[in-house]
Amino acid sequence: MFSFKYALSHLRHQLKANNRHGLHSPFVYRLVDEVIYDFSEKKIYQQISKVVPDGKKLTSVDKLLYRLVADANPGVMWILGKHTAADLHILQQAAPVVKQVSINDTAAWRDPVTPGVYFIDARLNPQGAIDHFNRLLGKTNADTMLIVHNIHAHMLTKASWDVMRSHQKVTASVNLFWMGLLFFRPGQKKEDFWIKY
Repeated sequence: MFSFKYALSHLRHQLKANNRHGLHSPFVYRLVDEVIYDFSEKKIYQQISKVVPDGKKLTSVDKLLYRLVADANPGVMWILGKHTAADLHILQQAAPVVKQVSINDTAAWRDPVTPGVYFIDARLNPQGAIDHFNRLLGKTNADTMLIVHNIHAHMLTKASWDVMRSHQKVTASVNLFWMGLLFFRPGQKKEDFWIKY
């Protein structure tokens, strides 16, 4: 997957991105300083490695995925569309309730409970990512976080990411290259952050 184009895309991201010192949003600064840039080893990583299929060694991106969800501490988390078995196990360790929800799962979408975190793998759902995004817009609040994995995998995922982050209901986007985060915080000035990771 790490082709020349992908490597070039990563280099461009690194040149454009900031670290925590270039941030003026207290909300995003805390997220970057306390969660994204927390590179300390945790015992939970070893526990996750034991349940991840095929003895997969956790990457720094896998560990970041765990930290982001654990920090959000959602009562309920939804995985939308296709996903890897490894991501499922990581998310199940980070959130107390993780549901796999399809776009046609009428009962789930009618549930009055709003998930605290949503997860979409854009690489595995290049077309469906936008459909899932449009569906979840009616089930967000000020604490909702949408994690979009593999936003730079190819042109379709980049296009999907741009459509999602540009939506008027999204007040903050955080582009970490490997994944993107979207927030829906009423009253907050709309900003797009590019963060080195």
